[in-house]
Amino acid sequence: MKVKGIESAHVSFRITRFAIAIFLAFALAMSAAAPHASAESGERKEKDPNEKFYRQAKKAMREGKYEKAINLYTDLINKDARNIPAHLGIALVYAKLLNFQRCYDHANKVIEIDANNARAHALAGLALLRSGFVAIAVERLVQSVTINPKEALAFGAAAEIDYYEGRAREAHVKALHAYNLDPDEPDFLVTLARASSRLERFSDAADAYEQFLRIAPKTDHERRERIQGLIDFYRQLVGIEVHEVGGASSTNVPFDLGADRRPYVKLKVNGRDATFVIDTGSGFTVLSKESAKRFGVSEIARGGKSQGVGGDGKFSIIYGLVKSLQLGEAKLRSVPCFIRPFHGTKERPGEIRSDGFIGLSVLAHFLTELDYKDSVMRLNRQTEKSLPLQASVDETVIPFRTTQNGLISIETELDGNHRINAILDSGASSTVISTAAVERLKMRDQIIKGQTARVIGAAGISDNVELLFIRNCRVAGLSQNNMRALVLDFGAINETSGFEQSGILGGDFLRHYRVTIDFSRAQVTLKPHTSPIQDK
Repeated sequence: MKVKGIESAHVSFRITRFAIAIFLAFALAMSAAAPHASAESGERKEKDPNEKFYRQAKKAMREGKYEKAINLYTDLINKDARNIPAHLGIALVYAKLLNFQRCYDHANKVIEIDANNARAHALAGLALLRSGFVAIAVERLVQSVTINPKEALAFGAAAEIDYYEGRAREAHVKALHAYNLDPDEPDFLVTLARASSRLERFSDAADAYEQFLRIAPKTDHERRERIQGLIDFYRQLVGIEVHEVGGASSTNVPFDLGADRRPYVKLKVNGRDATFVIDTGSGFTVLSKESAKRFGVSEIARGGKSQGVGGDGKFSIIYGLVKSLQLGEAKLRSVPCFIRPFHGTKERPGEIRSDGFIGLSVLAHFLTELDYKDSVMRLNRQTEKSLPLQASVDETVIPFRTTQNGLISIETELDGNHRINAILDSGASSTVISTAAVERLKMRDQIIKGQTARVIGAAGISDNVELLFIRNCRVAGLSQNNMRALVLDFGAINETSGFEQSGILGGDFLRHYRVTIDFSRAQVTLKPHTSPIQDK
């Protein structure tokens, strides 16, 4: 997304997290006391001769006929370039189509005409948020709610930020508030359902998704199938205490760092020995189809497709429930999982074959440490102790956000002046940059000529993948030089990430550190143990 000044703008992550919490607590109080305002701030107070066309465009959008809605709004804008309702309407349509540049442009046009239009500031904030510029988005949301404390879109976007930053309860409150302000907007229900799920309120999550299916356009068949699968899955989980943790309060689990730079750990699934990859790039625990059959894990629900790297970027979603999982002296019962085919297994040497992946849904119940130097994973479920507020001089503490799928996203800088959001992924062998980021950041001249790679991912196999030369990859004060990154299409990943992800920090980056993930504080601590790391 190219917005004047946006690439160079930077707001402290810590200040942003504090500001959004304070401002929205105040805004909720203001909203309760404020008189009712329409969903479109600055509503038309006099009869508008274009009212018929506005109704037609809104109807087209509710039916998922987005191109028809765009044409109707475009005709109105062509007749009057200062038509505020048409700019606001078309901006929301572009947001639905994931074209956030166009959404931002039209919202900004309204702000140029009327700087006090709350709806326009909310739409601009939403576009910035979804494009990955979370800190800057907060400024627009603050402006929106300051102008109109009942602007539903601002609360809906703020609920997403709460969710990304680990505040599920606050996300639930704000998403429900947004939905009450505008019960015709289905996106608020998605955030409400996700927050309910993270709070393990599965019945509420299923109810929210069912309401979503009732009011959302019927045209997105794949998304509706995916959500129906989630509803069926959540109904199966009602009354079950998932991820019930027992055993020792802390445990050390050795791992083998494979030739593919992924950590392989021995564990037990339903009492049977298994080898899994420790995968911080997976929100869920995953079993191969063959392993699920061997361990007696059967399908309990299915529906739609999930997103991943490789092949066409998608694979069928099948849900299962592991009865017991044991990692060292730590034990978990009732562990939800995905069941899917594993690609390229026969091509892998025996030492880098796995039965599954341990994802963040399990690791989030512990203070998790991956020590690549000593090849050990340390788990401590006394998470209330957390990490010391002050890191030692050789440690770097980095705040993170989570995507809608629960993945860890960290602000990363490339070659000194390009900021992106990158997924922390111990299950990936290599660092990856999205095709869109390479184009947006004008890095095509850094593609390594004559070199390609074969990538085996969750969604299949991709051949002839280009490689990008990165002079410097920097996370907070830590930097690595002269890296090679795979260039892959993130389109499928970003369909459900919530805010744009442009990279993956894989094993080639992480192996130089002791990585400690503190989910209670939403922060990662990196302690380097090899010489290539520079602390600046």
